[in-house]
Amino acid sequence: MTASTPEQDEARRTAEEETAGSRQVRRRLTFGVAGDLAGMRAALSPWQRAYEAWRAAGLSWGHGAPPRERSAGEATSVNAVRLEEAPETAEPEPAEPAPEKTESKKPASKKAAPDPDDVLVAGPSLTARKQAPSPPPARGLRSRLAVVTGLVLVAAGVIFTVSQGESGSDEPGVPGPVAADALFAPDPAAETDGLVQDLAAVAAAGGTLVAAGTESDGVAGRERTRFLSSVDGGHAWSLGRIRTADGSVLPFGDDPGMVSGGNGLWAALGRTSGGGTVAWTSRDAKTWTRHTLGAAFQPSDKVNHLARTGDGFAAVGVADGRAVVWISADGGTWQRVEGFKGITGFERVASSGTVLVAYGTYSSKVTRRRGGKKVTRTVPAHAVWRSTDGGRTWAPVEIPQAQGSYGPTKGLTFGPGGFATVREGKHTTGPKKRRRTTRFGVLFTSADGLKWQVASRFKGYGIERFGGTPAGLAVLVQGAEGARTILRSADGRAWQPGGTVAAPVRSSGLTVASGGAVAISGRQGDDAYLHGVDLRTVPGAVRPERAITSVAAAPGRSVAVGSSNGGAAIWTAPDGRTWQRARFPGAGGRLSDVVHGGEGWLAVGRTSGARPAPLAMTSQDGTSWQKAAFPAGPPPAAAATGSSGYVAVGTGAIWRTADLRAWKRTDLDGAPSDVTATAARYVAVGARGEAPAVWTSPDGAKWTAAELPAGLATGPLTDVAAHGNVLVAIGEDGAPLVSADGGTTWGAYGLGGDFNATAVTSTPDGFVVAATTSTQDAVVLTSADGATWRLLRVPGLSGAGDQRLTALTAMGPAVLATGITAGPRSEVPLLWKARVPR
Repeated sequence: MTASTPEQDEARRTAEEETAGSRQVRRRLTFGVAGDLAGMRAALSPWQRAYEAWRAAGLSWGHGAPPRERSAGEATSVNAVRLEEAPETAEPEPAEPAPEKTESKKPASKKAAPDPDDVLVAGPSLTARKQAPSPPPARGLRSRLAVVTGLVLVAAGVIFTVSQGESGSDEPGVPGPVAADALFAPDPAAETDGLVQDLAAVAAAGGTLVAAGTESDGVAGRERTRFLSSVDGGHAWSLGRIRTADGSVLPFGDDPGMVSGGNGLWAALGRTSGGGTVAWTSRDAKTWTRHTLGAAFQPSDKVNHLARTGDGFAAVGVADGRAVVWISADGGTWQRVEGFKGITGFERVASSGTVLVAYGTYSSKVTRRRGGKKVTRTVPAHAVWRSTDGGRTWAPVEIPQAQGSYGPTKGLTFGPGGFATVREGKHTTGPKKRRRTTRFGVLFTSADGLKWQVASRFKGYGIERFGGTPAGLAVLVQGAEGARTILRSADGRAWQPGGTVAAPVRSSGLTVASGGAVAISGRQGDDAYLHGVDLRTVPGAVRPERAITSVAAAPGRSVAVGSSNGGAAIWTAPDGRTWQRARFPGAGGRLSDVVHGGEGWLAVGRTSGARPAPLAMTSQDGTSWQKAAFPAGPPPAAAATGSSGYVAVGTGAIWRTADLRAWKRTDLDGAPSDVTATAARYVAVGARGEAPAVWTSPDGAKWTAAELPAGLATGPLTDVAAHGNVLVAIGEDGAPLVSADGGTTWGAYGLGGDFNATAVTSTPDGFVVAATTSTQDAVVLTSADGATWRLLRVPGLSGAGDQRLTALTAMGPAVLATGITAGPRSEVPLLWKARVPR
């Protein structure tokens, strides 16, 4: 129930006691009560205050006829109201003719003269509205979509514009979201942050260090890119900011595998979740721009290493058994070079100006005797090549086996003595029965990459990593009890111990910054590793996992579900504003949806691990929860309630239950991701392969696939909502699909503007959609029919970082939403609750 003020009660009484639509009522509400309404902001214009008074009285906002048509060249009055003509598919609303001027003292007709005290408000007359015929549902959707009406209201010197796709709103006072970091608390008893972090590469140039990697909730394809940088030789680190070249939203699933830079330009290369290659560039190592790469990179390419050159960057790798080089001047635009005869692949590359040295493989023919016969086989062999033109042509070079070295070279860099690499070495002494083998490492260097010689030997073997810069060299070798030992050298001749790396760490990169600081990247369990750095002290580098995936409301209770610290999480509130963690048995994994029905609350999701299993929880009051039995098989992704009980959907299956205890499964060809219910049927949406798909069922047991017109949508559908018999579904391509007949037939209806839908819900008055823009801002749109959308002005959804609302639900006349605002160093939950105007 919504409380009202005495002034609002007076407004209603005034409207009820006097004739509806009378001039006295309108005048009183516009200039009388409008000035006295309690709680009305002083900043509102007279027009806005009048509107609030009319709405409080329960009267429709509109009176007075549209003005007469202006003749050509006639000036526009500041009090004029313009209503654009609709296409012929829509009926124009009737208008009263404007009175004509005459010299006669008597009126030309018996029509009463206008009352000078009357209040003329923009919009058609009430009579015209009541007489306007309503089109049939299906045809009406198409007709209303074709009507794009612009309405300009001029009152008290303030202009308000309302039309599809524009940023204005005719409803003042809608509140913005609030930061909900404290409202949706992580698990206070958790021993882990619940996120999987990894640093896959590290590079240095002078005193600047960059480490690149990912952070995710453990689900493949949901990785977020992370860059850490230090500009003081590794003493202080900060989390980098990432953006896209075109201002669009950063995708999930990018995995940077290599980074290099210097002289005011840095670049990183990695893989996308779809298997393609992606690049990032930076001028200061702090702000990074993501670039989608063109035809220079192909799906079969495997990029193995990256180096900063004198005039840009060079990357090396392999494609279909052939060596490939990619060259770039800026790290964002690349040129492909291939056709190197005899070279089957490049694995590492180092540079000095335009001179490159690469380590790779070639096909070698080996002949051996077997049973008195010579047998020739082609086997891969390792070698080193040199290029003096930036990687366009290559010639082989030889690194001799000397000083007891053996096997292939390990690691390649440009250090204080020029190009450098290492090999394992050993030396055996003593008679046959008393032989003693000493193991060590051998460093080879070359000033120009052409002639190589032994520079030194170091005490250590089992070489795991080797790297460096002109500031120094370092090597990671086998140590005691599984640990590794760091050896470092400032000149390539003398070596000193540089610390140890614990046994659980899996190293991924090694480099040296100015001053001799050794940086080693990697992973320790599910946590990122950076040698000598406590990442918990780097702002934003380590944070507790928390995701709010769904929100639902029932009388007196709101429930949000998701995960925190790597385990399932449920939050509950009596009013949608004051939240606390609900009580339930601990469970690893994540809840993806929650719904309330006749038998109580149901939340569904998946357990954690490489092979997630179904996870279901139930509650009578929304505060105390217990695990519920659910059939083995694919985890459910979403749930809904309808006339036949509860329905849950997952990949290849749909389940139904009437009592939240006994479930029955129906196999399905496809992967539904969401489900809802109309008065007559259930409707599920999702995908078959990469194509959108819709299924309907009268009882939740027998499902029929709907026929979608070709080209209606380009990707899977993710969410669906029902209002009466009208359905709105959104998907990965952002354009809603609408059905006016309960899911049998569908049409596409754009939101207008630069919008991609992220969530949808139904309300007593229609639908509400949350969407994002290419500039990473969030927007809210409303619609009575799913075809014509109105942009609602909601403050606080734009600005620096990534804002988005990802879950919506109706809460009586209000809408409750959760989302995130993500900056370079943090990701904070958002909570939005507002009464959405009609």
